[in-house]
Amino acid sequence: MPSATIDSHGVSGVAAAAAFLDTLLERAESVKRTASIEPPLEKSDFDDLRQQLSDALGYELPPDESADSKRTQRFAVIETAVRDTFESLIATTPIESPAFVKVWNLFDILSLLSDCELCDPALLFWLVEELLDSQTIAGCRKVFDFLESRRERITAKHFKQKQLVILRTCNELLRRLSRALDPAFCGRVFIFMFQSFPLGDKSSVNLRGEYHVENVTTWDQTTPAPDGEKMDVDSEPKPQKDKALDPDTLYPVFWSLQESFNQPKKLFDSGHFAAFKAGLEATMATFRSIKPEQPSRSKEKQDKPVEEMGPSLKRKRDDVDDELASGFNPKYLTSRDLFKLEISDLAFRRNILVQALIVMEFLLALSPKAKEKLASVKAPNKSVTYSDQQLSEEDAKWAADMKEAIVEYLKQGVEGPYFNRMVETVLSRDKNWVRWKIENCPSIELPSMTPEMFVEARTAATQLATTKRLRATPLGSLSLDFLGDEDEEAAFEALKDPQRYSLPELSSLRRGIADDDFEIEMPTNDETKASAIEGKASKTWRALRIASKSKLATFDKIDDDNKIDVIFEEKPVDQTEADEDVTNGDVSFPEDRRAIVVVDTSSSPNTKSEVLAQFMAKHSRAFTKVAPHVTRKPREGEVNGQDYHFVDVQTFNVMRDGDQFLEFSEEGDDVHGTSRKVVEGIMDNDRVPVMEMAQQGAQQVKDNGFDARFVVIKASADAGADAKPPDFYDAVASDLKSLEAVIFGSAAAPSREDGDVPMADEPPS
Repeated sequence: MPSATIDSHGVSGVAAAAAFLDTLLERAESVKRTASIEPPLEKSDFDDLRQQLSDALGYELPPDESADSKRTQRFAVIETAVRDTFESLIATTPIESPAFVKVWNLFDILSLLSDCELCDPALLFWLVEELLDSQTIAGCRKVFDFLESRRERITAKHFKQKQLVILRTCNELLRRLSRALDPAFCGRVFIFMFQSFPLGDKSSVNLRGEYHVENVTTWDQTTPAPDGEKMDVDSEPKPQKDKALDPDTLYPVFWSLQESFNQPKKLFDSGHFAAFKAGLEATMATFRSIKPEQPSRSKEKQDKPVEEMGPSLKRKRDDVDDELASGFNPKYLTSRDLFKLEISDLAFRRNILVQALIVMEFLLALSPKAKEKLASVKAPNKSVTYSDQQLSEEDAKWAADMKEAIVEYLKQGVEGPYFNRMVETVLSRDKNWVRWKIENCPSIELPSMTPEMFVEARTAATQLATTKRLRATPLGSLSLDFLGDEDEEAAFEALKDPQRYSLPELSSLRRGIADDDFEIEMPTNDETKASAIEGKASKTWRALRIASKSKLATFDKIDDDNKIDVIFEEKPVDQTEADEDVTNGDVSFPEDRRAIVVVDTSSSPNTKSEVLAQFMAKHSRAFTKVAPHVTRKPREGEVNGQDYHFVDVQTFNVMRDGDQFLEFSEEGDDVHGTSRKVVEGIMDNDRVPVMEMAQQGAQQVKDNGFDARFVVIKASADAGADAKPPDFYDAVASDLKSLEAVIFGSAAAPSREDGDVPMADEPPS
């Protein structure tokens, strides 16, 4: 609470404090000659504030605040003087006036006095709170400009004494603002609080899982739909998955969903849940029946396909964002006459389906599988776990299927994949926050560094920064001492010795490496062992440099940097078979070097793996298989970085939130994804990356706009089946030869209209 206000200015010290404050304001005017908020006043702009205040009050302030018996009285005196000055300024000076800079200067002075513990730390925010109450929304924006520009300084010290008034001030301002008319200003207020308060602060956490039940959507329930098409939403209706309703019949069914969106816990009632399922299914069926608007084309462009029309039909992402932002309003227009127009708006339909997605996540959190994941939490927050509620297997399957259907629908339309990815990112982050609340908000701050860790880090940094002495003879170089001999002609002839400038034979380096290995295993002393280690490193590097000119293919067979015996072999193992794609020492690359996504739609589960494994073994020099990231532990025989990149869940979430994955999906309790950096790194090394994934993952890669080639593998037994490959494929293969044909460009992709697939015994079309 604020200090006690002293009404009478006759109290000893108030006049002196007011004079002291006037002196500081005059000094501020001479230092800061602009009428703007910036730049802030600094402590160096004034003399010793503590001594000046001591002179003004007529007594020496003790250096130790704990021994200051007059501290409370002094705070009250200064507050009285400050409030008198502040009220005088805001009563006579409008915030738009250049003279209002005196208020900003007063706030800066209070911040400096607070840091020096010469006034109450919360005094500045008490005045800001009163100033916001006295201003219009436009004036509040100016006040908030000041707070944002000084946030780091005014929250750096004595934050515990300020945090409650900061929270109260921001909440009162948010109550005045309209979330629909002032979304940007509301966002600024929220960001200010997020940046001011610690990340793990519980003041903004809804620990009890309360819903905003006051935000009720009212709609017209007086005019009934036609009797023949009326749906009784109060009884348990039959599923309406494939039946689209006319607007009048859908109207009460559609708006009744808002009650479940507003209070999801009502779905715990079986009758209400059945009505919700029927209503949502009918809504989805109606949404699917609405034809998307097609962009108009000029007469001369009508003969061209949409894909060839260039960017004229493509709308900029900024335009789409502006449309979605202007189309969203949390208070719906629920008039029956406007309903048909509303559901024809794509932005409106997306807004409704995002709410439905949130409810689907709520329901799936109650499934048996989700409950099993929470079993490891020792003391869960029962307010948000709903431990007494569990979804049946049938209802859980319905929720999962409905979620998938909504996601597929959100991908449609202008920038649909981008919009859906944005929603998925927000919901995945929200699930992490919900899990944090379930665990009773454990600390998310890193523990302080131990002295041992600090010493170890400092030692490592010192070693890296230490300037190393140059060797008398650089590693691997030949001595030039003979040039100092008196016989100049002999020295010159020795300088022309071919051994000094010609490449040695690999066999000679092999013998030298073997000698060094022997010395390392059975050293004479520590000095000879160190010399042998350095010598082996030099000879190994030179041997690899020489072998790279003629035996580059053998480098793939080197598993250990200390064992390079394979490059000394006259004829490497399987050299003929492994290098069928090599002509005159060069690797055969396809003309199209884009990344390749291999998709399997065959009935045989091993077709894709077998065909792709044969292809990679044969063309390992030109193509590299991309190892996905996965959150599980390595299984027997799996190598980290080769088969998979094994990471923990926290690392995976950070990568996913940072948009580092081309695709990601869940398989049971494990999550896996394909890293964009890994793919680009392979391409930077002049190789063609090959990604092996299911159709869902390939669809994500396509939706994310990554430029790749999509190859569908279908077994020869499935080649004549009715099931068509996905519409984004580039070519179809059934065995190794057909896969080589489509990748190296010797076979054309089948037509997208007929979807025919060449049989295994037929030549590719």
